Amino acid sequence: MRIGRLLLSAVLVPAAALSGGEPGHAEYAVRWDPSQGGPANVRELLDFLGASEGGGHAYEVRYFDLPRPEGAPAGATPILRLRIADGGDAEVRLKYRTEQPLEGRWGCPAGASFEKSEEVDVTFSAAAMPARMYAYSCTLEARTPPALLGATPKSCAARMVRYKSGDDKIEEWALPGGALRLEVSRTTSGSPKHEKKFRKLVDRLRARGVKPLDESKTELGSRCPEAKP
Repeated sequence: MRIGRLLLSAVLVPAAALSGGEPGHAEYAVRWDPSQGGPANVRELLDFLGASEGGGHAYEVRYFDLPRPEGAPAGATPILRLRIADGGDAEVRLKYRTEQPLEGRWGCPAGASFEKSEEVDVTFSAAAMPARMYAYSCTLEARTPPALLGATPKSCAARMVRYKSGDDKIEEWALPGGALRLEVSRTTSGSPKHEKKFRKLVDRLRARGVKPLDESKTELGSRCPEAKP
């Protein structure tokens, strides 16, 4: 993965051309607990979708506690994640999540060469309508978060294996504590026809017994089991 070069300002990395209004991309996702129904593991899921079992990539995913970063958008929830591939590649991502799109320009903390991106996260759950959250991300190729963030790692980590099938990402998450979750996601331009197409996939999975969850991967992966006395 190649992170683009960005110039640093005194306070913030310069804002991207897209600012305010709806981001130009949307990620549609559905995730579930396979013990409650549906494909029981990623192999059954790949078979159901007609996808190949080859080419999977495994990662360790760890979340962090951190003080609110300087310049964080008002009303946004900051999330910090480190993802390390078994092959050695590593990515730090600082994400700001909001319930409404940001108005105006936004930036990443100065002092590190972050690459900016923004999208709408559309999660299909048990509700009639999918939940929409807005994600404004600062990404960096690194094995540890920049010291300037003052982050403290959570006491646990998750394991994730990802496969690609056409435009879909298929993931199996082994969560702290041993629970398993499956997810199918797709990133598009976010047009109504794309949402309708993904909904058809969700309907197929429901018919197969899937009970979609409304929890995000952040909520699932960052929840560490309580230490035994």
